[in-house]
Amino acid sequence: MDVCLAGLSMSRHPAHLTPLTTAAAAVGGALLLGLSGWPPRTAGVAYACLVLAALLNSILENRRPTKTDAQSMPLSFVIDFTALLLLGPIMATLVAVVGAVTLTSGHSRTRPACANIGTSVAAIQTAGLAHSTLGGALGYFDWPWHAVSVGAAAMTYCLVRIGSAAIVTPLLTNQPVNLQWSIIALRSSPNYILGASVVVVIVEIINQQAWKLFPVIAVPLFFLYKNYVRYLDRLDREHRGLEVVESLDQGMCFIDVNGQITLWNDALQRILNCPRERALGHPIVVAVPVLGKTEFPRAVAEALLRRTPRTFPNFRLPSSTGALTLQVKILPDVGGVTVLWHDVTEQALAEHRLQRSEERLALMEAGANDGLWEWNLARRELHVSARWRSMVGLPAASANVRPEDWFERVHADDIESLKQAIDAHLSGQTDELRHEHRVRHEDGTYRRFLCHGIAVRGANRRAARIAGSMTDVTEYSDAQEQLRSAGFRDQLTGLWTRAPFVEELGQRLAAFKQRRGGRFAALYIDLDRFKVVNDSLGHQVGDELLVAVSRRLESCLREGDTIARLGGDEFALLLNSLDDEGQANAIAFRIQDALNVPFSIGGREVFTSASIGITFSASQYNNPEEIIRDADSAMYQAKASGKARHEVFDADMRSRALDRLGLENDLRHAVTDTDFEVHYQPIVSLTSGMCVGFEALVRWTRNGVTVAPDKFIPVAEELGLIEPLGTWVLREACRTFADWQRRFPQNKLECITVNVSTRQLMQQNFLHIVEQAVHEARMTPADLRLEITETTLMGSPFVAADALRQLQDFGVKIYLDDFGTGYSSLSHLHKLPVDALKIDRSFVRSLLLPDRPAIVESILALARTLDTGVVAEGVESDVQARELERLGCRHAQGYYFSPPLSREAAEELLASHRRLGDRGPSTRSRAIETQTEVFFSSAPFEWPDDANPDGAPGAGPRPRGRGDSHGGRVPPASTAA
Repeated sequence: MDVCLAGLSMSRHPAHLTPLTTAAAAVGGALLLGLSGWPPRTAGVAYACLVLAALLNSILENRRPTKTDAQSMPLSFVIDFTALLLLGPIMATLVAVVGAVTLTSGHSRTRPACANIGTSVAAIQTAGLAHSTLGGALGYFDWPWHAVSVGAAAMTYCLVRIGSAAIVTPLLTNQPVNLQWSIIALRSSPNYILGASVVVVIVEIINQQAWKLFPVIAVPLFFLYKNYVRYLDRLDREHRGLEVVESLDQGMCFIDVNGQITLWNDALQRILNCPRERALGHPIVVAVPVLGKTEFPRAVAEALLRRTPRTFPNFRLPSSTGALTLQVKILPDVGGVTVLWHDVTEQALAEHRLQRSEERLALMEAGANDGLWEWNLARRELHVSARWRSMVGLPAASANVRPEDWFERVHADDIESLKQAIDAHLSGQTDELRHEHRVRHEDGTYRRFLCHGIAVRGANRRAARIAGSMTDVTEYSDAQEQLRSAGFRDQLTGLWTRAPFVEELGQRLAAFKQRRGGRFAALYIDLDRFKVVNDSLGHQVGDELLVAVSRRLESCLREGDTIARLGGDEFALLLNSLDDEGQANAIAFRIQDALNVPFSIGGREVFTSASIGITFSASQYNNPEEIIRDADSAMYQAKASGKARHEVFDADMRSRALDRLGLENDLRHAVTDTDFEVHYQPIVSLTSGMCVGFEALVRWTRNGVTVAPDKFIPVAEELGLIEPLGTWVLREACRTFADWQRRFPQNKLECITVNVSTRQLMQQNFLHIVEQAVHEARMTPADLRLEITETTLMGSPFVAADALRQLQDFGVKIYLDDFGTGYSSLSHLHKLPVDALKIDRSFVRSLLLPDRPAIVESILALARTLDTGVVAEGVESDVQARELERLGCRHAQGYYFSPPLSREAAEELLASHRRLGDRGPSTRSRAIETQTEVFFSSAPFEWPDDANPDGAPGAGPRPRGRGDSHGGRVPPASTAA
């Protein structure tokens, strides 16, 4: 036998070397045991035969291409159980181990192989234990009592083997445990009982040595084996079929001829939301009650009866999550029908949405007022709607048109620009196609259409299709043309309005930059003193004047020139085809001469003149608005230079305009951030030379450079920023002065003066602002002096007088600043609530002139008459101070005493508690000598630059109500506001 096995092993694949070696060892061991007397000879031979049978069975099991499930009985059970009943548990265990080792020797994984061997050992041992416990014996049977022990051993083998395969093996291979193993064992037990019956027959033949019966029994056993193998193969095929069914995305069930469900896969559980346990063994209308309300049960009955298939392409089934749309196929099969379920809900919804979209688009296309079109660029196909065809006069049911049929209808003047617009959009230069052009109607007329389109692009960003609409804008275009023509003309003068003039100017600029046109010039004209005419003679006379001016301006133009009224009293001229700049200047002089002749309007003569700004064509201009802007700047320069003249724009004008714009922007930010300082100029008692008060003066440093108040204060008034700025200065001055009164009581400070502009005084809540500043500072109202200029009072004397009386009622004192320099009226002066007059520095300076006027003496006399105080500004020398003191003036301020000081410097001055102004003899002698030189000098008086303590150049006159109180020229670092 060893030789045969060895020969067989040589003929087999090397993978079977281990099983054959194991078999040889097992048979050899059995023979050795037989020769040694244990077990008996007969038992040894039987053992060897059983081992050989186990090996052959294992080899056959390895050769079988199929695998059985857990419910099938393995053929090794017959051999192992025969060894158990014939030789006992120990020998049976050896036989089982040999068979298990042989069966698992070809496996590459160790854990499953070990688990198979352990399962075989455990099953045979527990079966032997059950057999011996219930009285079973080896080698013979006592019927019927031993049938219980044999059946118990077979059931124990079945339970242990199936339980181990369902629990131990999955745990070793990291697979899920089958918790229904006990049910599987019960279903498999009949197979194991049948196998045990075969074993009993074999054992009885061996025990009774009825070898003559073996051939008779072998033939049925062979066929029984073959049938069992086919049975296992069929189970395996069914198992594989079930796995395939379970892996389907489609739902599948089988209904037998009795109407009971025998198959229900996982996909169907998910589709119908019905678990398999509730479906198997029940009619389908019980498993899924909602099917009872449909024609599905009747269709299944007909398929069972007539054996004809039936299909429901769109089977709608209500569901808790919404209606399901299923594709159901009922297929007759052996023993029943197979039903296939396919969930097409999403597909049906998509088809429904697509159908609805198509219907909606068709309805929109039929009801749209626009013509729709789609152009397939690759196929060069143009699909147009029925409305598109009717808009151009084609029959609505005609075939699709070619792109050429569209382009051939476009007006010759528009076709090139249309193609350029399409090419620009297809190349990605524009986000959409938008073009207005004329298309020829079938009746030969041209209609104007507005074309919109969007291109559809592929992955390479190249356009594949383009679609859009065509809107008939003929009537709208005609109406717009009429309105444009009406709007192009000024209703009063008949001249062009601003819009067409700017358009014409833009066209001339484009032609000039493309070198298709010559030089040109734009004139911006503004009438001088036109507001005076309107206010004095009425708007009707003003309108008549504008009409008359328009006619004279037209008479000054050449052929081809253009004139427009921009608005109000502003006009613009476009001078075409200029040979040189002198021609524009000549026309400007011609306009001035024409306007110098008086106008006869309403039986009276009316005079006017014009300020003119001129701008010439240049390549740096990008749009016509820039040209008009620069001409306007030149006009303002002409107006600032004296009016009735013209100026040509240059770069300096633009620079000044930009500086002004920057100044305005920075000033706005400075007011918002309160980026200012308050300086204080001492007010001195001429008798004692001591400081008795201060005048608050605002200072602004812009980008590290001090800006003179006469530059930014007028800008603040124009921009409406003077109110918040003045309020901040008032509060800061009051708070600082009150603090000084408390900290420096020895100085006996009497007042703080703050300048107030006209806009501030006219504020509705100005009294409240003053009261709030005084109360917050905790100072006496009488210590606050508000300086008002004469122009503030004389502009609206009654309104100003009422506001000043309210302030006086509160306790604030009023100073009249720059007295005598404005257009004051003495008839109103005695009615105004004024507490003191401030003598302007120009009058104080006149005290040094040889033939000085008696203005200062007159002001002092007037003050005594009106019972008001007097403060002299601009005192620059000891001579002026002594002369003022001699004339009766008590208080003065100026650079002779002190320039405006910062808060810290003012506090140092108060802390020193010293007299201001050098009143010594030497200074007086120098002053007298200076006065004598001036008196005997024949040259006109000019204040020397070295008289300025800071040595800075003069800053010119200061704005009223915002100046330092000193004579001479004002240094920029200390210019008052």
